[in-house]
Amino acid sequence: MYQGKLVNLRALEQSDLNDTQRFVNDYETMRGAMSGMLYPSSREDEARWAAGQSSFTHGEYQFAIETLGSGILIGRCGFIKIDWKNRLGELAILIGEKSFRGKGYGTDALQVLTHFGFSELNLRKLKVSVMDFNLSALRAYEKCGFVREGVLKKEIYREGAYHDVIQMALFKESGENS
Repeated sequence: MYQGKLVNLRALEQSDLNDTQRFVNDYETMRGAMSGMLYPSSREDEARWAAGQSSFTHGEYQFAIETLGSGILIGRCGFIKIDWKNRLGELAILIGEKSFRGKGYGTDALQVLTHFGFSELNLRKLKVSVMDFNLSALRAYEKCGFVREGVLKKEIYREGAYHDVIQMALFKESGENS
């Protein structure tokens, strides 16, 4: 429905559940994407989560990320929290298909998502929290114009150590060129 140069953002469908469940149950994929405990997600868990992602949602807008042309589902992205009063949106992205990482698909999806946030939702600021060791995510956000606003020191415990969380933001007036 919303198209970039490499990807299309569309509604999540029931037929996506096997792939999205596989994405969220892959430790390597989730270790830098989720701050809580990494716990396996059942098919029922994923179905419940997906049922809450629809055009009728009023605070969380999630999209499937598929490749243009071939229509391969490679991940998901969206707004995990929206503060309508202050026009702030917190977003997240997950490229679950490993063979599509590092090739610009995530950056393209972020550009489409930020355009949606500014142009369709009328948000003025987009923000994201990134674990300090997730270097590919940091690079993708920076390519899209996000700037570092702060650091939450030793915020996340992962693999036997505490890690910083980098707070990043993009403002409508500085980032919406498309």
